[in-house]
Amino acid sequence: RRESDAAGRTLIPGLIDAHVHLETWALPVFLKYGVTTVRDLHSDGAVSFPLAGEGSPDRPRIVTSGPLIDGPGSFWKNAVQVATVGEARAAVRRQIDSGARVIKVYTRLQPALLSVVVSEARARGVPVAAHLGKTTATEAADAGITSLEHLSGVADAASADPARLLQAHEDFLGGWTAFELEWPRIPYDRLEAVARYLIARNVVIVPTLALHEAFSRMADADLMRDPALADVPPDVLKMEWDPADIMGRAKWTAGTLAAFKQTLPILQHFVATYARLGGSVAAGTDTPQQFVVPGASLHRELELYVAAGLSPARAMASATTNAARLLGIEEEAGTVDVGKAADLVLLEADPLADIRNTRRIALVVKDGVVVRDAR
Repeated sequence: RRESDAAGRTLIPGLIDAHVHLETWALPVFLKYGVTTVRDLHSDGAVSFPLAGEGSPDRPRIVTSGPLIDGPGSFWKNAVQVATVGEARAAVRRQIDSGARVIKVYTRLQPALLSVVVSEARARGVPVAAHLGKTTATEAADAGITSLEHLSGVADAASADPARLLQAHEDFLGGWTAFELEWPRIPYDRLEAVARYLIARNVVIVPTLALHEAFSRMADADLMRDPALADVPPDVLKMEWDPADIMGRAKWTAGTLAAFKQTLPILQHFVATYARLGGSVAAGTDTPQQFVVPGASLHRELELYVAAGLSPARAMASATTNAARLLGIEEEAGTVDVGKAADLVLLEADPLADIRNTRRIALVVKDGVVVRDAR
């Protein structure tokens, strides 16, 4: 038994990042930042399924999809690609039998096959997370998805020219670019109408605003000055997080990134609207995409929500109670309560007074074991 003086400090549940991709180097970094649970939405199943099944105080609790399910020609070579109804149903069954507690669908799935995947998953009691491209957000909501990742498919559903966006999604990075640039062109009442449509169908949004912001900053002069980059292995920073590489592959120019910066406030406003209208927001980041540092990015995500107009309490809920409910672990995590897992973060100051106080970590406890003591 260990006692700790918490006088003048604030105790919160361990934080949850509802959209990550597993890399073994990132696991201890999550804990450093008080992230004790993650939802992995595409990884090597040979790695993620065993890790999710084992559990350990040395790493966050993991809820995983294993490899994502996509249509032929997927951007990800290790995706499960399906082209027929039979293949789609079989893929879902294999994933769940392997240990998937969520199914991830991706950009090249068109509405008919996406509906098959959702139907098969829901028959097994498993939720579906959607990163959309060839299916709009409203079509995916009609199919019964559980969560919408990155706000994908929203601009496509609200656009006056959806066919152009549909064609853009033939290329993954081209589709992302077109989707990002579309938001400022759309009258906001059309975007709000999509929000209401999704809320009526109980879709949870996982906005990953930290990712949208990171992409917009690829050419910023101070990009490499973020102290959090010290937690990224040098070889990852050099080989996988080279800004020139992604800008070259995506054909992004300084003008493209400037336009991304104009989109970010609209995305923030959409998230605030979603929460105000009663929709559920769960915090996720898409770490470790380039310059989205594990753990640190979740704190930035919450700051972007508050800057958008969410109260600190609602922002905190997005990374605790809302996220736990989305992951189906509300009986284990998401609140500080008797009988739940002892995943706890002790802060030096109250995040409800200033959301930036989530970064002022004194102590992190995972499964009753102290994994960080900053005092």
